[in-house]
Amino acid sequence: MRQRLRSVLTRVKTNARARNERGQVLAWTAILLPVLLMLVGLVFDGGLMWVQYRRARWAADGAAVAAASEINPALYAQSGQVKLDPGKAPGTAAYYGQSNDPNLHLDRIYLHPADNTVQVQGWVEVQPVFLGLFGVGPLRLNVTGRERPAWGIGRPGQ
Repeated sequence: MRQRLRSVLTRVKTNARARNERGQVLAWTAILLPVLLMLVGLVFDGGLMWVQYRRARWAADGAAVAAASEINPALYAQSGQVKLDPGKAPGTAAYYGQSNDPNLHLDRIYLHPADNTVQVQGWVEVQPVFLGLFGVGPLRLNVTGRERPAWGIGRPGQ
């Protein structure tokens, strides 16, 4: 008899505890589901932005390398100096950047005569897919490429 009474009391306590905890799963789901969706969106759109950034960065780096390939041939033939041709380098950089990433907008192409380098600056706009549902608009990613002409020449007169 005592054993049966214990089992009934245990069942009553368990049922009372279960009644007090009703709806907790719904509350946790309502709290954590939006957080989980935002994290999934951040990972998805973060990966998308990383791919767009890398593509634009490669195009900017390639544009800088292409511009650095445009040396002044007359100066090189006369003195052996490798200097950028300011008439050809910016056009080559713009052409190469646009042909490798049509979404890349080149802002500035700098030719630095002091250290004989070319610097290409641009940006690409990325529209978040998943986070756009939460009101995040287009994002602008800035990229820079920098290069110098070398052609195997380490110092003048070599």
